[in-house]
Amino acid sequence: MKHISSFISLLILAIVFQTASVSASDMSYGNFTSAQTAAASAWADSVMKTLDLRQQVAQLVFPRLDIKNDEAGRRQLASLIKNQGIGGFLLGKGTLADYKGLIDYAQSLTRVPLMVTLDGEWGLAMRVTDAPRFPHNMALGAVADTKLIEEYGREVARECRAMGIHVNFAPVLDVNSNPANPVIGYRSFGDNPQRVAELGVAYARGLESGGVMSVAKHFPGHGDTSVDSHKALPVLTRSRQQLEETELVPFREYIRAGMSGVMVGHLDVPALDKSGVPASLSHAIVSDLLKERMKFGGIVWTDALAMKGAGGKENNCVAALKAGADVLLQPLHPSRDIDAVMAAIKGGKLQADMIHERCRKLLMYKYLFVVAPGNPQSGTSGISRIVNSPDAQTVNTRLSSAVITVLKDDGVIPWARLSGADIAVVSLGAKADNSFSRMCKKYASCTIYGTADGNMSMAEIAKIRRHKTVIVGVFKQNDAVAASLQKLGEIPGAMAVCFVNPYKMAKMQRQLSSFNVIIGGFDDTKLINEAAAEVIFGGLAAKGRLPVALKGWMPEGTGITTVKNRLGFSTPQAEGFPPDLEARIDSVTMAALGNGAFPGCQVLVAKNGNVVIDRSYGTLAKGSTSPVTSETLYDVASVSKAAGTVSALMKAYDEGLFKLGDAIGGYIPALKGNPKGRLTFRQLLLHQSGMPSMLSMYTTLLDTASYRGPLFRGKRDGTYRVKVDKNTYINGDARLRSDLVSDRPSHKFPIQVAENVYVGDATVDTIMRRIYDIGLKSPVYRYSDLNFALLMDAFGCMTGKRLDEYVETEIFAPIGAYNTMYTPLAKGVSESSIAPTERDPMLRRQLLRGFVHDEFAAFSGGVQGNAGLFSTAEDLAKLAQTWLQGGTYGGVEVFRTSTVAQFTEPCSKDGKRALGFDTAPARCGLGSERTYGHTGFTGTQIKVDPDNGIIFVFLSNRVSPTRDNPAFTRSDIRNRLWAELYK
Repeated sequence: MKHISSFISLLILAIVFQTASVSASDMSYGNFTSAQTAAASAWADSVMKTLDLRQQVAQLVFPRLDIKNDEAGRRQLASLIKNQGIGGFLLGKGTLADYKGLIDYAQSLTRVPLMVTLDGEWGLAMRVTDAPRFPHNMALGAVADTKLIEEYGREVARECRAMGIHVNFAPVLDVNSNPANPVIGYRSFGDNPQRVAELGVAYARGLESGGVMSVAKHFPGHGDTSVDSHKALPVLTRSRQQLEETELVPFREYIRAGMSGVMVGHLDVPALDKSGVPASLSHAIVSDLLKERMKFGGIVWTDALAMKGAGGKENNCVAALKAGADVLLQPLHPSRDIDAVMAAIKGGKLQADMIHERCRKLLMYKYLFVVAPGNPQSGTSGISRIVNSPDAQTVNTRLSSAVITVLKDDGVIPWARLSGADIAVVSLGAKADNSFSRMCKKYASCTIYGTADGNMSMAEIAKIRRHKTVIVGVFKQNDAVAASLQKLGEIPGAMAVCFVNPYKMAKMQRQLSSFNVIIGGFDDTKLINEAAAEVIFGGLAAKGRLPVALKGWMPEGTGITTVKNRLGFSTPQAEGFPPDLEARIDSVTMAALGNGAFPGCQVLVAKNGNVVIDRSYGTLAKGSTSPVTSETLYDVASVSKAAGTVSALMKAYDEGLFKLGDAIGGYIPALKGNPKGRLTFRQLLLHQSGMPSMLSMYTTLLDTASYRGPLFRGKRDGTYRVKVDKNTYINGDARLRSDLVSDRPSHKFPIQVAENVYVGDATVDTIMRRIYDIGLKSPVYRYSDLNFALLMDAFGCMTGKRLDEYVETEIFAPIGAYNTMYTPLAKGVSESSIAPTERDPMLRRQLLRGFVHDEFAAFSGGVQGNAGLFSTAEDLAKLAQTWLQGGTYGGVEVFRTSTVAQFTEPCSKDGKRALGFDTAPARCGLGSERTYGHTGFTGTQIKVDPDNGIIFVFLSNRVSPTRDNPAFTRSDIRNRLWAELYK
């Protein structure tokens, strides 16, 4: 950029560019201060001295270039810059790297800095294929919060500045009062002039506060036309009064706000100019109306002069300058058009002074938007990461969430009861597996259907009718979709979610009207698809309003506000985390994964009721090619204590079935007269019972007649070859007792606990009898699995119900945790959906997958108070959020608020335990004093910080293929990830 720096050196002092709003008395050039304007004036004067008249004309010429960043493209660009001296350009379709490379190259060739423009009505993605795709303006017309629209404009400006783009041809201020408009439509914010003004000005303010010139279009208003000006000249038949009351309202507000650019459209407006010339070439419209009467002093841009609507009797560049335009956008033949302007000056049709004035004004704006803000880093390296940043994702997520509009509701949104939910999610105009259906499945068990063309057979309709609830996503508007909608709308209680613009919805009014619920997304993007699903299930509150009137059906502004009562999905930045949190989580996790700490894992972080990190890493097993997904089930080991046993006890406590100070002997008949019968629920929950840590399944289940010598030795040899603990090896000849375990199912052994391993009541009774008879130790804190075996026993006795069945129906089903269960294989879960744990070398002699890893829980029938649950990070987060919300989730009270508070509050003398939960005082600011949770032996953890509203879930199978895995301990992955949340 040597040429730019040479001009900056002409300045006495570098002026820092500022675009914050200032009072009217401080403004001397739009929203720029007097100091900024003075600096721009001085710079413009210095440049003007170096330009001859032809070069000044060329500064006003901005061709469009449909080129790639290759030799041919650069050659064409260089010719326009070196031979013609153009003032700037507009690029067509391309990639971020193409754009950035061409822009950098162009600026390196020029003496006078080029002003690079973008036709980006919904951001860079309108022209750049790999840039963030924000919602169309019509969808944004549903957004109630104009501050969010301003934030959006500021984000687009950030992306533009990173690319070296200085001007964005937006906002569209056309009031789309004609639903049949063939060219504006969804490009408009709506049909209400005041709303279009509010949203358009907010967007422009965001752009300009971010250092990018906004250009409002298409003056005097393209909204009530029936012809595409790209193809012909549309006629705007409005009266002068109608124009004043509708079309001109947004432009008047835009000018009043001090914004910098206006694009004049190719429109025949008889009420303003009876000559029939396009507005872009009309002196009456450009100079008399826009500049004089409406007092616009910024840059006047023509719409693309290559459009058919810009035709005329004379060269349209000459005509546009005569009309009052400052910049000639996309002329057909830049070199010949410059010659034509020079000839017009020579022939007296144009004045040189006019060219001087227009060029000088443009140069002032070049200073303000090109020179003063400085240049982005050159080069294409990292440009995708810079543009597609966490900032972009956060703004896009917030915008998309604000779009969703509930247009009709019979009182079911958000969907309340998930227990027994039988939901069909049908996608018309999209494949079954899409971002909308996937998000629905994060909330409830759903069967998905889809058809890309919208055509659905009667057989498929019949299948769908068998479901209790039907949610239909509408992704297209065509005859096939309408026919399918007609049939689906006959299903009682069916919901329709429309990812098409309101005008396309109106064409399906007859079919949609039969639905009990109608939700508008108004655009088809991943984030809008997801947000709509969140609204249905209460992860997001709907606040949107219909941006246009649907004649005879719904008035503009229609919208029902709903509530949020379940976990939603957001970004770290939106919830107060640093924008690089996800990158840091990735870095820590990938390092541990690379060092062999585990084959794969799930990491979830939620804050303020929203999931902000939901990542899956690695594969299901070492050497596997099957990736971990958010739906992969993990054996959560001792996290089962908190999620399963404690949750069940909290529910029983709510029902008044026991008191914490009660002795368990009053509930377990087998403990009558046994010293353990005097142990209280509180002692067991706090691990202060005196019970030993565990019961060895080796000594319980192995047949002493099957081996010689001791069962264990401290050194490995030919007989003692299986390591079962540190410095402990077991006799390899030992075999399971045939009276307790069988290799085939039978009436006596009906319960499968591994492949070819079955147990029965005698097995469970033997295990429990040994627990009843085991000796007590001193009642100090001693972590014990046996405490939770007694708690499960007491629960079963007091309720008459099995723990697994109870928690699955009374706790997990109501909150939509349908992937959380004991004995998943017995419930029909595919083995391929479950992460394997250890290759058990002794008791079960196989790789465990879908059968609980913990030996005690396994031989207890797969369900025990200490272990046995399989779950996902998303499901455990739902349970944690239920605790955080005081026991209520999705509008359903699962626990009483007082019970949640009592069980999760630290209450042991050392402050390390709550009732069934681990707690620990905050160290180094890592969480509040009230943080609680639990870890699991398989490499799992759930943690809740109620004071900061944070949930952390980590699930792995670090014991796969063996528990002897020092890499996991060295990684300290759970603590390191937790620490990242507080940096």
